[in-house]
Amino acid sequence: MTKTLKTILFGLLMSAFCSAEAQTCTASGTKLNAATCNQADVQACFTAATSSTTVINIPACSGGSTWGSETTFTVPSGNTSLSILGAGSLTTPGGGDQTVIIDGSNSTSPILQIFTAAASSTFRIAGITFELNSGTTKNNGIVIIGGSSQHIRTDHVHFVSAVNSNVFQFSGCVYGVLDHSIFDEAAGSTSNSVRLYNQGPCYGDALGVGDQAWAHSTGLGGPNFMFVENNVFNNGAGDDCTDGGSFVWRFNTMNTTAPAPSVQTHPTGGGGRIRGCRAWEVYQNQFLASNYINAALWMSSGTGVVWGNTAPGSSAGGGAGYQNFLELLSMRQSNSTYSESAPPNGWGYCGTAYNGTGSNWDQNLSASSGRSCLDQPGRGIGDLLTGGFTFDGSGSNNVTNTATGCTSSSPCAAPRQASEPIYEWMDNYSAVPQNPSNLVANSNPSALIANSDYYTWCSASSLSGCTSFNGTVGVGSGTLAARPSTCTTGVAYWATDQGSWNNSGSGGQGQLFKCTSTNTWTLFYTPYTYPHPLVASSPAPGIPVNPQATLQTSTTTQTTSKPAAKVSKPATQTPQPTVPKPPQ
Repeated sequence: MTKTLKTILFGLLMSAFCSAEAQTCTASGTKLNAATCNQADVQACFTAATSSTTVINIPACSGGSTWGSETTFTVPSGNTSLSILGAGSLTTPGGGDQTVIIDGSNSTSPILQIFTAAASSTFRIAGITFELNSGTTKNNGIVIIGGSSQHIRTDHVHFVSAVNSNVFQFSGCVYGVLDHSIFDEAAGSTSNSVRLYNQGPCYGDALGVGDQAWAHSTGLGGPNFMFVENNVFNNGAGDDCTDGGSFVWRFNTMNTTAPAPSVQTHPTGGGGRIRGCRAWEVYQNQFLASNYINAALWMSSGTGVVWGNTAPGSSAGGGAGYQNFLELLSMRQSNSTYSESAPPNGWGYCGTAYNGTGSNWDQNLSASSGRSCLDQPGRGIGDLLTGGFTFDGSGSNNVTNTATGCTSSSPCAAPRQASEPIYEWMDNYSAVPQNPSNLVANSNPSALIANSDYYTWCSASSLSGCTSFNGTVGVGSGTLAARPSTCTTGVAYWATDQGSWNNSGSGGQGQLFKCTSTNTWTLFYTPYTYPHPLVASSPAPGIPVNPQATLQTSTTTQTTSKPAAKVSKPATQTPQPTVPKPPQ
């Protein structure tokens, strides 16, 4: 064969190879279509994406495609709207398992990490199933969505984990909605289905640990939250929240097994320099416990509202339900969960009760309890902090209160944080027969004070102990006309005949009025538009108004894994006095 002929044949072979390579991702206008759901083909479409790309389609592979390493996708700069769509149904919760991606890596890193574009851009991922069947657990989840977009929609997605592993995380400075998805954790799992770390670098936070989130207004009822609505969670902890994160948990169904709490936050002092969860709203969810569980809601940081949830108790199996519906904790008062380094190397312990030495990062209105502890439940906006700690690499032991110029060695270091009480009302919580049950469990009564740091529902239907509302303590409910004309500063009233935020066609309305000074009622809180505007802009036919009654859970078979060491303690028939530890 002549040299020229060899050259021609080689050229033809290379041309055919390149043509086949190019076909792994084909373009149709502004849409990109992966040839298969194999990692290389999907990566080819990620690589081909431009600022004008609108949709990346991943085809069906119900038998599953195993990805062996992490894939990272950065939405091109200037892209204003991009969707990654699997072949799953966008009208069936969880999508129906049509496009199945299996995490086959042995790394603790996610199998897919997405960095979204500018705050004004829109991003959507839908119709995909992600599975972790065996192997290494994921520290930050199987999938992470971060970046800067404040219009993210994740919907009709199914996460399956047969091991005790976190599965999904929001990070960066992102807002949006997670809806109509199913999370199947392993039975007995203590890991987080959704990690809400979504405000760390917001407002130009230099360290990205949530300092600026704590220095900005709370904004209950506003859009600057990650909304988790109309989903089903099976086993494990539904969430964790830190880095100054903010979330709204509404209209979800929680099918929970011990030991993990269903909804939780992470405190300042629970992870080096990182600040705790900033704000939260939890309403209109159904909490279904298959055994006796310590807490439905485990709140150790920030402020929020809890209302209209259902948590039944029964005698099945010796007692099924929640020992505590809402558990409030001020966790830096001892080392029962987290050990604290003394300032300036860390936050130190709150109050003198534990080791005789308090921290200047707390208000210290009471020497023994430290009241009020930095970022504890019932605290909100405060002075801006900057600088870091040497031990965790965040700085050089130079944490400073920028409003006063004080460091941890000075008594004026404590951020002047506003009192922003937690309000609870109209929760249908049933005691577990023949077992201890509490609407609100306060593990630190000297630091967290009823009718100051938190207010509970006054009604004959409540287990709060307050059977009727007269405007002096707690939270009332009823029509606006039935609201008492007199009130004590701090109490609140839910007017059931006010508001127009609920666009679902059923389920009622309501607005919360707060007594801002003696005998003065002021509108305080209106829930954000439901369904979320990102859902309403691309609605799925037949969206359930009351998903507690209509959403179906997955039938995926799970294997039981051994709970990790750092977990919330399971409630037992004789509860232990130690403070439970949240899942990491």
